[in-house]
Amino acid sequence: MSWLVGAGLLGCSSPTEPARAQFMVFGTQVEVLVRSSDRPRVEEALREIGEDLQRMHSDWHPWEPGALSDLNAALAAGMQASPGADLLAMIKDAQRFEQSSLGHFNAAIGGLIALWGFHTSSYPIQSPPPDKSQIDQWLDQSPSTLDIDIRDHRVDSGNPAVRLDFSGLAKGYAAGRACDRLVAQGLGDALINLGGDVMVCGPGEQPWSIAISDGLGGVFEVIELSGPVGVFSSGTAQRWGEWQGGRYAHLLDPGTGRALDHLVQATVIHRDPALADAAATALAVAGPSGWQAVAESMGVAQVLVLDASGAVGISATMADRFNPSADN
Repeated sequence: MSWLVGAGLLGCSSPTEPARAQFMVFGTQVEVLVRSSDRPRVEEALREIGEDLQRMHSDWHPWEPGALSDLNAALAAGMQASPGADLLAMIKDAQRFEQSSLGHFNAAIGGLIALWGFHTSSYPIQSPPPDKSQIDQWLDQSPSTLDIDIRDHRVDSGNPAVRLDFSGLAKGYAAGRACDRLVAQGLGDALINLGGDVMVCGPGEQPWSIAISDGLGGVFEVIELSGPVGVFSSGTAQRWGEWQGGRYAHLLDPGTGRALDHLVQATVIHRDPALADAAATALAVAGPSGWQAVAESMGVAQVLVLDASGAVGISATMADRFNPSADN
């Protein structure tokens, strides 16, 4: 994931239209839409959300100086660290998701991501991928979030190769936090669009129309959703590297250390946006032959998988959502 930063607050032409704010964080444009006639209160809430997002962007940045880089430096040195509440919560979630995903989601692979050159904001990458010996060396160290010990509010690790990167979790976690703020202020009839990943906060009087991407720039399906629910996707078409006529995706398999070559996109719908975000990554890594086992283990029932050949894998619950009048 590339990470950029910026922000803007947008007005609207009619009081019947949602109020909107846009923020450039986590390498994508985040748009927040709120249906409410109380515009002063909405604008204040949107400013607060913008401040939260900017702080999260800075604190969780995978390679620039900040709270996460400080934590990674401490772990690499074998020292104890006291991460903030958000980072500690994400470590705990990442450990839980690594176990439930059967290892397909691993937020401790920041060193591998850097090895492949994906700690950058410039795409496509035009440098050679790591050679087999470099990948094998990383695999021998086998970093895992489960190598992190948590005692009270302090963490450490006996594996110096652990380098946390929450790119597969940050958007989901941030979306959940933003919705919590809106709901607490009575502004839950809202939608958060994080560069195509969506969180519908709820409750709302009317559903929101959500387009499910086909992973190639088009739309697979449009569905109506009422919150709280998140729709998160992970795919191989958005960021990549090119070298000597070949192309390699930014999604990496923690088990092989290599870039994925088998999938276009996995999409997950779930009320927990952090789980939906992590599960989408895990299902993409698991691929066409392994996504069903991972989905069952992670407890996500609404899943869509599109592979490079155009084949569609879909869970029964997701198929029912796309065809609500169809017989079960």
